[in-house]
Amino acid sequence: MIRRLKLTRRTALAGLAAAGGLMAVQLRTQGFALPERASDHELAEIALSMFSSPGDVRRVGMGCQGRAELCLSREALVDSIFGSERDRLAASRDPAQVHRWLRDRIREDFSVGRTVAVDGWVLADTEARLYALAAHA
Repeated sequence: MIRRLKLTRRTALAGLAAAGGLMAVQLRTQGFALPERASDHELAEIALSMFSSPGDVRRVGMGCQGRAELCLSREALVDSIFGSERDRLAASRDPAQVHRWLRDRIREDFSVGRTVAVDGWVLADTEARLYALAAHA
């Protein structure tokens, strides 16, 4: 027994409307896609290049990782260090600019009391996060 579908104007219009609605939803979600973020690895390497002794920095970083607020992924640490300046600094790819920004941020941390005690050292919050980032290397 063969059944035939009866195509009426109403079912054709309903099908076209449904297909159009799906296409609109798909196009709308594509329009709101987040832009790609700058390279975390590259920005982290530029930031860590300000230290002359990577081994010592990594050892202090291992001590920093014992603290819950510093036990973050590499990406989360880069986010917490650079915040809204992350993409701008990564796009510049200028180590001198990144290092200058970090030094200013560390001075600001000390001036407003954003410090962390790690193994007897009093570190600026940004500095401690940089050390924790070095421990990921």
